[in-house]
Amino acid sequence: MSSPSFFQRLLKVREGGEALTLASALTSILIFASILVFTIHEGSWMLLRPQYLLGARWQPEYNRYGLLPLLYGSLIVTAGALAISTPIGVASAIFISEVAPRWIGEVMEAAVETLAAIPSIIYGFIAYFFLAPWIAAVFHLPLGRTALTASLILSIMTLPTIISISSEAISSVPMAYREASLALGADRWQTLWRVVLPAARLGIFASILLAFGRAIGETIAVLMASGCVAAIPNPPWSLLSPVYPMTAAIAVGMGEAEFRGLHYHALYTLALILLCISALVNNTARLLIRKAPRGEVRI
Repeated sequence: MSSPSFFQRLLKVREGGEALTLASALTSILIFASILVFTIHEGSWMLLRPQYLLGARWQPEYNRYGLLPLLYGSLIVTAGALAISTPIGVASAIFISEVAPRWIGEVMEAAVETLAAIPSIIYGFIAYFFLAPWIAAVFHLPLGRTALTASLILSIMTLPTIISISSEAISSVPMAYREASLALGADRWQTLWRVVLPAARLGIFASILLAFGRAIGETIAVLMASGCVAAIPNPPWSLLSPVYPMTAAIAVGMGEAEFRGLHYHALYTLALILLCISALVNNTARLLIRKAPRGEVRI
């Protein structure tokens, strides 16, 4: 019997590689489905009891598990972070993609990647030991760990997401768009503001959505910076009061919650809400990125 040819062996290797990648993909889907089913099973108990879900007090020691102050804490901290990071991130992306020389853009991209690689606990220490005392001194507060502190540190943590994805979206706008605008008599800045940015708006908005998902799911830095007071401030839009985001409540409470007790189910309800928000945000951002115009990247 003749030995298999080189092409036959190559075909077997290819088939084996396809089977391995398929198995890996199916394993990932199975893991996600298992997490989803388990979280729904453990968290849906509280969702079926509106007296807990819509309550305004989170006091586990008194069997009060109102989720509204925790949901409010997550949303106000995330909104504050995006209000700070979005203009800075988009402006940085414009500078990297359209204004800066190539070598400066590469240096800035490396700096952004380094910023993304810093562990969240480091950001938490910065917020706890530097930002919080500074905010307490500036605004004459007894406690510097407030929603503003958490928003400031989260804005730094979400900058890499906005900058990297927005710069890629801007660079991916087809060169024909720029050439047509310049041919019609527009200058460089008119082309940027009237043609390039509108064409890249879907990718930029997707970067903001992904930054939202990054911010609302952050745990350690928010836990150390927010103050962890489960109450809606008065007035509600105040960023100078301590808040208690959902992720912080899960991190603090899971270790002491009785298994399958009310506190346990309430924490899994928070986890289920976060999972649904993250899934919705990530899938929406993915659809926006797929619809964005694509072309050759500017060199």
